[in-house]
Amino acid sequence: MNEKNVGEFSAENTQSIDELNSFTMPEGSVEEEEIVDRDFWKGLTLPEVYDRPKKRGTGKRVAANLLLAVVFLGVGFGIACVSARGRGVVSNLVTGGKHMTFDLQVDDVPEVADDLKDEQGRYTAAGIAEVCGPSVVSLDIFTEQSELMPTGKGSGIIISTDGYIVSNAHVIDKAVNGIKAVLFDGREYAAKVIGSDPRTDIAVIKIPAVDLTPATFGNSDQVKLGEDVVCIGSPAGYRHSVSKGIISGIDRRIVPENSTMSVSCLQVDAAINPGNSGGAMFNMWGQVIGIPSSKLSSIDYEGIGFAITTNEARSIIEDLMEFGEVQGKARMGITFVPISQATAELTGSTAGLMVQSISPDCDVANTDLAPGDLITKINDKDVNELEDVPTYVQQELTPGDDVTIHVIRKTESKDEEYDFTFKLMSDRGTLVEKKK
Repeated sequence: MNEKNVGEFSAENTQSIDELNSFTMPEGSVEEEEIVDRDFWKGLTLPEVYDRPKKRGTGKRVAANLLLAVVFLGVGFGIACVSARGRGVVSNLVTGGKHMTFDLQVDDVPEVADDLKDEQGRYTAAGIAEVCGPSVVSLDIFTEQSELMPTGKGSGIIISTDGYIVSNAHVIDKAVNGIKAVLFDGREYAAKVIGSDPRTDIAVIKIPAVDLTPATFGNSDQVKLGEDVVCIGSPAGYRHSVSKGIISGIDRRIVPENSTMSVSCLQVDAAINPGNSGGAMFNMWGQVIGIPSSKLSSIDYEGIGFAITTNEARSIIEDLMEFGEVQGKARMGITFVPISQATAELTGSTAGLMVQSISPDCDVANTDLAPGDLITKINDKDVNELEDVPTYVQQELTPGDDVTIHVIRKTESKDEEYDFTFKLMSDRGTLVEKKK
C-alpha cells in the first residue's frame, strides 16, 4: 500500500489518528509468511487530520454565558438568603457578622391545630403554653454582687432561629458578670448583649444556639379591649410560668424609669411580677402582641400590669439588631411633669411641661433653664401633654437641630417669660457590646 492509498483511507475513514497509527493488516489479506515486519504498519506516518475550524466569537459567547449564569445564581442566592434570614445576611457573610439589617416580621392570623383550639378556632391557654412556650427563655442575671449565684431574674423572647432574643433593658443593664439563658427544654447558654435602649426599656441579646423556635409577632394595633391574652415568663424565678388575663387598656402612655419618653403599652390584668419582665404576651392566635415589664406595673394596685406593644418595640428592635443602639433619635435632656389644659383650668395655672431636672451632658445645660420652669412652647408649638415631646422632637427633628423653648418662670412678684435656644443631642442612652 503506497502513501496515496493510505491518504485515501484516512480521508474516508472516521477512526481516530491513534487507531490509524496502530493499524494491522486485515486477517487473510496476505499470507503469514509475506509479512516481513509486523511493526511496519505501526511506524507509518499518516497525514495530519485537522479539526473543523472554530467560528469567530465562540469564546466570547461562552464567557458571556458563564457571566450571566454567575449573576443569575448570585441573585438567586441573595434572594434566598434575604427570604430566610433578613436583609443583612449577605453583608454578614462579607463582614463576618459585624453588621446586619433586620426586619421583625408581623404575620397574619395562623391556622390552629384542632386539638389546641376552642370553638372560635383560637388557641386555648394550654395550646399557647404548648405551642408558644419554646419561644420564651428564662434569664439569670449575674451582677457585681454575684459571681456564682444570679441575683436577678428575667425573661426573653426568641426572635430568630440562630439565637437572637429580645428582653427588657432593665433586666440586663446590671449584668456585669454575665447573663444565662435557659431554654424551654432546659438547655443553658451564656448570652451577650447586642444592644439596649433604656429609654424604651427594650434590649436585644444573643446566645450561641441554632435551630431555635422563634416567636410569631402580631399587629398590636389590632388588639381589642377585653381581648383574652396569655403571658409566659419566669416570675420570681419560676421558669416558664403561664398566666391568663384580658386587655384592660389600649395605648397607655407609660414612661420607663430614667427616661423622659413615654412608650405605648397594653394594660392587662394578668399578673406581671419581677421575672416576667422581657417575656411574652400572646394573643389567642399565638402571636406576641406585647413585652411585659414589671418596672411599668403599679406597686400600689393589684391587677394592673403593662406590656410594651410590639408595634412600639419593632423599630427599636431592628435598630438594636443592626447598630447596637437606636439611630437618629433626638433628645432635649429635660425631664418634666405635664400639666394638661384641663388641669390648668381647674387649678388656675398654665398648661405646659414643668421642668424637673436637666441633664448636665446636654446643650440645654448651657442655658439658664432651671427646675420649676414651665415650658409652654417648643419652636412655637404648644406642648402640655407627655406625648407632645416624642411626637414632635423625636419624629420631626434630628440630633444637632436648634430648638427654642418658651418658658414661664414664677417669681415672688410676677411671672417672667424667657426664650432659650439650644441644640438637640443624640439619644444614645444605650448599652452597646464593647468592641475587643
